Amino acid sequence: MRWLVLAHRYLGIALGALMLMWCLSGVVMMYVTYPELLPATRIQGLEPIDWSRCCTLGGDTLGDSERVAQFQVEMLAGEPVLRVRDPFGEGRLIDLADGKVEGRVSAIQAEQVAADYARAHGYWDPPRPDGVIDYDEWTVSGEFNSDRPLYRFRIDDASRTEIYISSATGKMVQVTTARVRFWNWLGAVPHWLYFAELRRDVALWSRIVIYTSLAGSVLAALGLYIGLSQFLRRPAGRWSGHRGIMLWHHVPGLLFGLFALTWVVSGLLSMNPWGLLETSSARPEQRLLAGAWPTGQQVKESLRVLAAVMPGGTVSVASAPLLGQLFLIATDDHGAQRRLDARTLAAPILSSEIDSEARTLARGGGYVGPVLLTRGDTYYFGHHGDRVPLPVYRVILRDAQRTRYYLEPVSGELVGKIDRNGRGYRWLHDALHRVDFAAAVRGRPVWDVLVLVLMSGVTLLCTTGAYIGLRRLARDVRGARG
Repeated sequence: MRWLVLAHRYLGIALGALMLMWCLSGVVMMYVTYPELLPATRIQGLEPIDWSRCCTLGGDTLGDSERVAQFQVEMLAGEPVLRVRDPFGEGRLIDLADGKVEGRVSAIQAEQVAADYARAHGYWDPPRPDGVIDYDEWTVSGEFNSDRPLYRFRIDDASRTEIYISSATGKMVQVTTARVRFWNWLGAVPHWLYFAELRRDVALWSRIVIYTSLAGSVLAALGLYIGLSQFLRRPAGRWSGHRGIMLWHHVPGLLFGLFALTWVVSGLLSMNPWGLLETSSARPEQRLLAGAWPTGQQVKESLRVLAAVMPGGTVSVASAPLLGQLFLIATDDHGAQRRLDARTLAAPILSSEIDSEARTLARGGGYVGPVLLTRGDTYYFGHHGDRVPLPVYRVILRDAQRTRYYLEPVSGELVGKIDRNGRGYRWLHDALHRVDFAAAVRGRPVWDVLVLVLMSGVTLLCTTGAYIGLRRLARDVRGARG
């Protein structure tokens, strides 16, 4: 026991302040999440496609036999453009007014994109350029890699909005406000150790988070064991044999120590250390459901028909191949979507197509569904700031992993996959770390009250632990000097 107490003491000296910071920043994250640009927000800044200037495409720009994994038509700084991505992930930006492949998006074009977004939100003062950056605190994630460098703009509004534009595609890829930035410096950034220079080195950042979380787990486990042992040997009629600050550490440890342990362990598991909860990618199934990619000739023909029909109010048209057929998803300026066939005729998805997708995913095996979900289920749900597309069709395979698939009902796109490890992650992270065991617990204000009570107890535990550790460290330093 003496060695366990010493290990707990010096781990507490090393990690007490970090554990306290995780507690306080976790409370902030209950109400302010890390900034993320939602598709609906980006759509609000787009102008309707000017089909009268579309669509010129030559054979040297897009070959007739060339396979196209993905394409999209939108306006960029007053010009209709085609964004094309080939099966190898390489992208091109084509000006549909003259058919030429563009290089990087210019600063003038990026400024126009930012201005369109500002006007759509009622700000008529032009955004101010704030330089070209590779990354900063809000764009350090790898999901921005294909868009770098980024144009950053500031709007002189009450929210001090900042906008980021991709130099590769001309799309707006991030937007933040002063409020979100301020609270994230107290929330997600310290909680995830998400400091830009550190996070940029993904391997180093991952190792630091994993090993500090592992050490925190050991600290909590030792504290829980020691606390229970001392409770069993307490004087009759008392909660604890301690007095003063040690009492205020021991009693919260008895009441909240188990939650503190599960909370830090589940935080560790969120990093998927050593592949413990590694889930398989949905990309193979997405590729399987798409079928044969369309050719350049098919793309040109669809654009020719679109230009002739000139659907008004459309701000974006994107490819959505399904089971070997080319379909298009047209989005209007209100964010409403509809599916068109290759001839641009309305083609709402049929139940027979969803059934065919289910059979394709099952690969000859059994399955349950498809069932249309208008609300989330046990494994597919939104958690406050985190959102998932709804409604969706759910298909559950009768395979060894009971794999679940979720299909978007407008395009048929596969938007979610849950395998055995995905279910494990749901219970070992979402349930234990977010206290998200079921929809009834997730609802507010029940969730707020429950989590705030638990977090208050753990915060008191970590505060007293950090104080005791620092006091002991100061005593040891004075002793060494004396």
